[in-house]
Amino acid sequence: MVKRIHILVEGPTEETFVDRLIIPHLSRFHIYADATIVCTKRVQGRRAYRGGGNDYQKMRNDLQILLRNDTSATAVTTIFDYYGLPGDFPGYHTRPTMDPFSKVAYLEEQMYLDINHTKFIPNLILHEFEALLFSDHEIIAETLEISRRQRDKLNTIINSVSSPEEINNSPDTAPSKRLEQIIPGYQKQFHCSIIAPKIGLGKMREKCTHFNNWMNKLESL
Repeated sequence: MVKRIHILVEGPTEETFVDRLIIPHLSRFHIYADATIVCTKRVQGRRAYRGGGNDYQKMRNDLQILLRNDTSATAVTTIFDYYGLPGDFPGYHTRPTMDPFSKVAYLEEQMYLDINHTKFIPNLILHEFEALLFSDHEIIAETLEISRRQRDKLNTIINSVSSPEEINNSPDTAPSKRLEQIIPGYQKQFHCSIIAPKIGLGKMREKCTHFNNWMNKLESL
């Protein structure tokens, strides 16, 4: 029996990731997935404006619409970055002062309680989408044809953490900010769409425990 899930994502980069990697993978489990970008603005009689995760109430509204409008769907889930979450996110100001995996698990639990629906599977990317690319920094280097000096800087970042998901959460040290600092001209939407398929889900899941746990939940549906 084919099952259907909806994945609410922050923007076009994550939408492309779902389309190119997650949908084909889940189809092997007879699960049909689709991606919807968060609606940031609706104008009556005109198109909706989509992209960005700076307002939890807009995320929440879209989740409720997906859950309400397709009651036959098996599940609704998310791809939101932990980095840069809005201040109105459930549990944001009561996060435990623990390791990042405990923090993200706490926030996912608070989001689940807030949405209050048995078909909802909360998921935050720790710390942001680009962390998945650090699962194989050699592919980043080869794809972008960077210098030895730039490769050494990527190596230093990877060697400083146990997992790409631990690359931390600040305007200067988040995964995307590090790539922008090392590689001038780095463009998230364009370069991620090239690099992510080359790395593949297998390597990402091997290196990123939290991401792998989410994928396991989807496969088990």
